[in-house]
Amino acid sequence: MEWLECLGDVAVHPVTLVAVGSAIGGNLRYWLGRWVDAQQWRGGMPWGTFIINVSGSLLLGFFAVWFLERLGPARRGFYLLLGTGFCGGYTTFSTFEWETFKLIRDGNWLAALANVFGSVLVGFLGVIIGVWAAHLIFGRR
Repeated sequence: MEWLECLGDVAVHPVTLVAVGSAIGGNLRYWLGRWVDAQQWRGGMPWGTFIINVSGSLLLGFFAVWFLERLGPARRGFYLLLGTGFCGGYTTFSTFEWETFKLIRDGNWLAALANVFGSVLVGFLGVIIGVWAAHLIFGRR
């Protein structure tokens, strides 16, 4: 019976909850993104990523209020599975949105604006530098 208790402890361990949620979220992101992109909608917009980012942000906001603010610390495991794990695997954009919302809710508009513009602009700069570094190391095709 001791091995059953150990198995139960592993099943509810934070690492397990985050890993399982991430695996499900990451797979859903892949398959949903492929399906949306296959629709060939007009305009050249990356609709798969857009839909995933918006829906992931919606879900994280819902999960954060439900599990962290309504149910409290005793149900933190649900948030690790669905908020950190699932939404984190599905899209990290949702975490960015939630943290920005909390800054605004707490009245820290300056930090919220810095987070939005800084993340987008500096993140884009990071992509440019990463592409440049890869081309420098591996050459261009």
